[in-house]
Amino acid sequence: MNRTNLYPLSFKPIVKNLVWGSETWVLSGLNQDASVIRNGFLKGNTINEALEVYLSDLVGANVYDSCGDEFPLLIKYLTVDDFLSVQVHPDDKRAAEMHHAYGKTEMWYIMDAHPGAKIYLGFNKEITPGEFYSRCKDETLPQIMNCIEPKKGECYYIPAGLIHACGGGLTIAEVQQVSDITYRIYDWGREHNPATAREMHLELAIDCIDYRKYSPSPTISGVLVDSPYFSVRLKDLDHPDEFDGSALDSFIIYLGLDGSYKVESEGMTYESAGNGCMLIPASLDYWKIIPEERCSILEITR
Repeated sequence: MNRTNLYPLSFKPIVKNLVWGSETWVLSGLNQDASVIRNGFLKGNTINEALEVYLSDLVGANVYDSCGDEFPLLIKYLTVDDFLSVQVHPDDKRAAEMHHAYGKTEMWYIMDAHPGAKIYLGFNKEITPGEFYSRCKDETLPQIMNCIEPKKGECYYIPAGLIHACGGGLTIAEVQQVSDITYRIYDWGREHNPATAREMHLELAIDCIDYRKYSPSPTISGVLVDSPYFSVRLKDLDHPDEFDGSALDSFIIYLGLDGSYKVESEGMTYESAGNGCMLIPASLDYWKIIPEERCSILEITR
């Protein structure tokens, strides 16, 4: 195990332009799109290259034992101008069998929502796979999904198997498992236009969807999500906050929402890059978050 002192890490963003808007990947453990470190002596290395050297010093012993040399999370900002396809993600078992990958459980934190913006989340009644298939074919699927007008500050948990979509002007912070497996089911008519058509995955989706009635219930404060894959807490800071992580066997990620902040550790100060994220390695014992006037952040761990 390498004993060179680790430090708070920041990363170069990866921007992906899509038919419905754009994604900015601020921290990715996907090997084909692994985030590149932008500060300190590890600058230019990917997060997974650092993980191969620093092992549990970077992520914690339990996380390393579970996930090995692939950082276990993918964290993004979504700028949703048009409607995201109606889609679903497989769980770990299904994804391993079909794609040799992790499943995809995720959460959406609403950073901004224009009037008329919508989220579709789960079914508004229990249905059968047969009815689901028929409604996909006659393009009436959204009629049996919960349609929500989200508000800034709401958080929605989206476990694997839960059908979902969104659109109409949203800015979203997304935390998810390190997976890029998405089954597109319905694309709001774009699938019929050769200029916008994308591959659809109806046959794959049928076997992994949760067909039960679902009642959306957003969280707005404190611990937003506590799942087997990630835990997320909302923090609003207007003064410096000191942390003792000496008993914590895990990394911590800070993801900016509003305002800016610095992290101070071992006499050094580390700047947050805009609304990007900063990773505190598991081996770091003490640090301080210093907001510039006031800031809101998500505190993410595993």
